[in-house]
Amino acid sequence: MNVLICDDQETSRQSVVDRLHAVGLEPTTLIGSALLDALKTLFARVRACRENPGSYEHAGSAFDRADIVILDNNLTYLDIADAPPLTAEAIAGYVRAFTRCGYIVSLNMNPDVDFDLRYLVGDFSTRADLAINADHLENKSLWTGDPKDARDRFCPWYWPRLDTSAARRKAQVEFLKTRLGDSVLDSFGFDDAGEDLLSLHARGALSPDAISEEGQPASLRGVTFRRVFLTKDRSLPFKDDRELLDKAAREGNGNDALHEMICRVVAADIDLWFRRDVLGPQEPLVDVPHLLTRFPFLLLDRAGQIDDWNSVINSAPPFGLDPRLYEKHLSPAKFAHQEWVHTDSFWWPRLKADELLNDYFLKSQDELWADVVFCEDESRFRYRLGSDGSESPIEFSAEFESSWNRRYISDLNGIRYAPRTRLAS
Repeated sequence: MNVLICDDQETSRQSVVDRLHAVGLEPTTLIGSALLDALKTLFARVRACRENPGSYEHAGSAFDRADIVILDNNLTYLDIADAPPLTAEAIAGYVRAFTRCGYIVSLNMNPDVDFDLRYLVGDFSTRADLAINADHLENKSLWTGDPKDARDRFCPWYWPRLDTSAARRKAQVEFLKTRLGDSVLDSFGFDDAGEDLLSLHARGALSPDAISEEGQPASLRGVTFRRVFLTKDRSLPFKDDRELLDKAAREGNGNDALHEMICRVVAADIDLWFRRDVLGPQEPLVDVPHLLTRFPFLLLDRAGQIDDWNSVINSAPPFGLDPRLYEKHLSPAKFAHQEWVHTDSFWWPRLKADELLNDYFLKSQDELWADVVFCEDESRFRYRLGSDGSESPIEFSAEFESSWNRRYISDLNGIRYAPRTRLAS
C-alpha cells in the first residue's frame, strides 16, 4: 500500500512516519518545499481547467501514486507569500478532484476529540474522507477493521477500514462512470419503503435544494448523481466552477478526464452519505450486529452466549447466524452494492415486513437471550450491566433522526468523547 504523508515540517512528519511503521507501513513523504511545489503544480492545473475545461487532460503527480494521502491539517509553515495559512481542509477537495489518489485522511483537525457522539463517523464536517488524530494511525484496527487488532480496545464501528479504502473508492468511481445521469435511489435499489425511512437530514444531505410539498418530505427519486455534483460543495466550493465543469464534460465529446473527475467528487459525497445518513441510523439499511440486537433469535439456542454474539463481527456469510434463516430471509434482503458500505448490510423494511421473521420473534424466549448491547467505540458486544468487575456500557443519544438513535459506548480510558452532553440520560 502506498501511503503519502504531506506535512509542512520535518518534526511532525517523523512522528507520523513512526506511527505508520508501528503498523507495518513504509510511507513516502512530501514535506515543506516539496509539498509546496506539488501544490503549486496542482493549483496551476486547477486554474488551467477553469480557463479551458474542454481541453483539460489529467497529468500525473506524487498524489496520483498514493492509495492514501495523509494531510496534516496545520500547514502554517508552508511559505506562501501574502496568503493566509493553509490547512488540509483548504486543499483536500482539490486533491480529490484533480488527482487520482485513492483516499484522503486529515490529521488533527479536532485534536481534543477522539470519538464523535453525534454521527459516529469521525469528524463528519471534514472535506477529507476521514479526519482523525495522528495517534490513531498506530491503532492497527483502523487499518484492518478487526477489533482483535485494537489498541486499548478502541475500534470505532463506523470508521472506514483503511487497508481497503482505496480499492473501494476505485470501485465506487467505476460504478458512477456509466450512471451520472441516473437516479441515485434507483441505482442503489431503494424502494418506496426504503425512501420513506430516509431522515430529513439524509434527504437534505443528498439534495440540499430539494423542495418539499405540502409539508411532506421532498421526494428524492429524481435526484441524479450529476445533481449531487452540482449541489454539493465539499470538494469544489464554487458553484460556477461545478457548473462549468459539468457543461464541458457533457459537451466535450468524450473528455474522459473531466468525466472521471466528476465521478471522484460524487463518489466521496455518496460514500459519506451512506456512512452518516443511510447506514449510520440503521434505517433503511441495517448491518449484522445492529440487526442481531433487534432479532436475537437469529442465533437460535446460542443467543445466551456473548461469545456467539461477538462471533458475528466481521465474519463471512451467514455471519454465525442460523444458516437456514439466513438463506431464506436475510440473503434476499442483502444490499447488493458492497463498495458503498463498510460492512454487509440488509434492507430493514423488507426484514421488518417479513411475517415469518416476526413470528419467530414473537415465539422466541427472550429470557434465554444474553443481556448484551453493542458498543460503537470498540465494535463488540458487552453485557449491559457489565461483568467480571468491568464498568457497564454507557447509553447515549446519537444525532440520528431515527428510531434507533440510542446507542452504547464502553467509555474507554484515554479516549475523548464529544459532545459529552450526548451522554445525558
